[in-house]
Amino acid sequence: MIAFTNQKIELSLVVATYRRPEQLNQLLDSLAHQSLPRNDWELIVCVDELNDRETIATLEVWKRNNLFALTYFCQKNSGQSIARHRAIEQSHGSHIVVVDDDMELSPDFLKGHLSASRKFLGCTVVIGKVVPERHWTKEPLYEALRTEHMLKFHERLEAGQEPSASAFVTQNVSFPKSLYSKVGGFDFSFRLDEDRELGMRLERAGAQFVFSPEASAIHHSHIGSYEKWYQRQYEYGKYAVLAWQKLDHDPFAHPLRNLVTGSRLNAIFIHLFSPNNCCAKIIAAKLRILGIVLKLAGFMNLALATHKAILAIQYHRGVKDQLGSWKALLREKESFKCTKERPYEPTGKGPTHGRNL
Repeated sequence: MIAFTNQKIELSLVVATYRRPEQLNQLLDSLAHQSLPRNDWELIVCVDELNDRETIATLEVWKRNNLFALTYFCQKNSGQSIARHRAIEQSHGSHIVVVDDDMELSPDFLKGHLSASRKFLGCTVVIGKVVPERHWTKEPLYEALRTEHMLKFHERLEAGQEPSASAFVTQNVSFPKSLYSKVGGFDFSFRLDEDRELGMRLERAGAQFVFSPEASAIHHSHIGSYEKWYQRQYEYGKYAVLAWQKLDHDPFAHPLRNLVTGSRLNAIFIHLFSPNNCCAKIIAAKLRILGIVLKLAGFMNLALATHKAILAIQYHRGVKDQLGSWKALLREKESFKCTKERPYEPTGKGPTHGRNL
């Protein structure tokens, strides 16, 4: 039996899981093959469901195997943010690594996070590389679109683009525990977009963002249905407004940043179809069918473009409703265009470091 101590732990890996024992087992198996010495890290798992017997049984097997320091606990279903926060509270490491429960980690995953965390003492936020599944283009278009977006973004980071708060997605990130505590942790009122909102507060508190290709992991993520994906894009729009308002109307967190600085074609679709909910639903249904036809015909880029348009229309419907009306959205758009400190690149394509936070 291996004896584990908490005295020298540098990394605490925290995972929130909900009724996905098979995916979690795959994550645990990849943790058993980490190159980082096992006394240097620990795993804290929060099961976000009191009666998730299959997940508990899976964790018990791994705990008995005693291959690494594993602690788990259960809570009444309260959401991912609360689950992760409670796991962080129980951790012993000075640097926290957060991953989704459906990740498959490379052998040097933890070593990559630890090495990168030492670049800026006490303020390094590490963005780990996310690798798509091998046959991701065969997935439904709404799944493939998420993967394509992530793939292109990480290609830009590998090419040298400086990461910032817009890269802070809690599927594969790490940060100092002290900095997390300083900014107050996750905002539990955010059911979506909570990671980007936390990333902005970390940046304001002095975080330095770095990208680590060595800390790579395959994300076996599946939303489950088009309808769920479709509704989430609307909710993202509403939470984007709430995050911007909470962050004192920071122009770099503006919910209309992409509308003003992004694709003109998407902007046309947004202005034509987002104002009217009925028209938005009709055009989204037609675009969905067109996308499926284009994919079957072998025109994958065009097929993805149809779902980018659906996403943009839905997101801006959410922004519109949260702001109160389409007229309010247009007023805010014109105000944003006149803001001297506004970014001139879409979200994720422009640096944020160097500005006054």
